[in-house]
Amino acid sequence: MPKISCVMPCRDRCDMIGESIKSIIDQSFADWELLIIDDHSSADDKTEEVVKSFTDDRIKYFKLEDENGIGISSARNFGTVISTGEIIVVADSDDLYDKKRFELTVEMFNKSGCDLVYGDIEKWDPETGKIGDRGAEYRVRDFDLGHFKKYDYIPHPTVAYKRQIGLDFPYNSFFRRAEDYDFLARLVQHGYKFFFINSVLVRYREHKGSVTHEKSLKFDYSEIARKNRGWL
Repeated sequence: MPKISCVMPCRDRCDMIGESIKSIIDQSFADWELLIIDDHSSADDKTEEVVKSFTDDRIKYFKLEDENGIGISSARNFGTVISTGEIIVVADSDDLYDKKRFELTVEMFNKSGCDLVYGDIEKWDPETGKIGDRGAEYRVRDFDLGHFKKYDYIPHPTVAYKRQIGLDFPYNSFFRRAEDYDFLARLVQHGYKFFFINSVLVRYREHKGSVTHEKSLKFDYSEIARKNRGWL
């Protein structure tokens, strides 16, 4: 069984996922499996072809069936259930990953005795090459409960956690956004230990298809997560 199971949900990402996969293959730590969970891509999308163009047998492709749900929460939960690694590494299909991400993740789990690790992230506009700023409130830092109760500052694409946590605390499929914040908030409330890797682990690609570019939704899901924890 591999040390790491990297779970990567995707939907209609044939134009980007190849680069994301390549950045996983280039990792300095080699004991991993990459589980790509296709969350109901459209019929004309070529993601499956792109994935299967890679001959690395550590890469596994699955289509999320209706009976297993729809949406990123369901895709992440499905990936956790079928994973075989000790550690779940979160990955998005449009981001790029530093080649030492897995190496640093395993090293910090061994050194810190924590339950979950996360690192820094940089926002990247591929059209201009510009690296963006997340703002002072959302600057990634050592875990601070008071600040976390106010701001969703932990970038989820940098997160890794013990597999059993994912089985015990599945992502809430009700959340259209902020399912990651709700997931982390539940772990915090149950006393799990977080550790910050002070290194940029992920380059977040800004594009029109990303969640941050979607239209406003009816609910403020971050606020719902805070209310559910009694933080408001």
